Amino acid sequence: MRPRAVRARRGGMTLIEIMISLVLVGIISGVIMRVNERQQRFYTGVNQIMGQRGQLRQATSVLPIDLRSLSSVGNDILAVTDSSIDFRVNVGSGVVCEKLVGGKEVVLPPLDLDNGQTLTTWFGGSAPPSGSTVWIYNDSSQAGNEEDIWQKLTLKDVHLDSSKCLTSVGFGSAADLGKNRITLELTSTEPNDPVTGGPVSQYIRVGAPVRITKRVRYALVKRADGKSYLAFADYDKDAADFKDFDLVSGPYDPRTSTSATGLGFRYYDVDRVEIAPNADDANRARIARIDLIARARTGVVRAAGIQNGVARQYQDSLAATVMLRNRR
Repeated sequence: MRPRAVRARRGGMTLIEIMISLVLVGIISGVIMRVNERQQRFYTGVNQIMGQRGQLRQATSVLPIDLRSLSSVGNDILAVTDSSIDFRVNVGSGVVCEKLVGGKEVVLPPLDLDNGQTLTTWFGGSAPPSGSTVWIYNDSSQAGNEEDIWQKLTLKDVHLDSSKCLTSVGFGSAADLGKNRITLELTSTEPNDPVTGGPVSQYIRVGAPVRITKRVRYALVKRADGKSYLAFADYDKDAADFKDFDLVSGPYDPRTSTSATGLGFRYYDVDRVEIAPNADDANRARIARIDLIARARTGVVRAAGIQNGVARQYQDSLAATVMLRNRR
């Protein structure tokens, strides 16, 4: 009988052994599940933080590109608040290759010259909208450049014509003869020039640089989801109002006060004296530096190694300083 009992114990597990094994498996499974849960919570929190920081970087990288080239003394900055800024953004450039009779139109070279030079460019590849502001360098009648100005005109329409600007030297070759030239039809509230008979000055010469701008606004706006975003809008001159906002990045903290807003602007002159928001024309012309700070927070994050494991929103901010290049 004794050998048979030994064989029975060797061939299977007793009830006590099975229970001990189940307890050990349960403990090990619980530990594994606990580790997996902590890892999942950690990676979820990290993903939220990385997404938040990406939105902060986007705000402080997109805006400086447009702000850096502004000329405050040239009245490019049109309105400022603690959470928004209106300004003229460059949407096209070129050079005058012909002035048409009547003083209402100037012609620019084709967009793609055969020699590879670029003398005319459109932002985004499309022509500027009507109502855009056109600035053409006016050489004046005086020697030197003390009296030279940028004549301000309004774009009424853009025409394409392959028959214009064919004899001007330096604005194309024989291979460019069939290409469309760009004709800008212009208006102005100022009196017409007595020589040209139109708004285009007699002192604007072939080869004069042309700059085309439009009014835009960047602002912190609240959307239907209750969150606040950095948004961009074009100005519609016909409607005398801005078009619908397009979201750029976010969400950010809501605007609650001038000292705690999700997207804040501060303005300074060359002597580092702060210029108050809602400044008038004279004070906006003094702006030499713009400070931008973006603030955002995640959803509730609870993970070891982040905020000491305390379950709460993760808050962060990012600041950028922009020095205006065209101060003079």
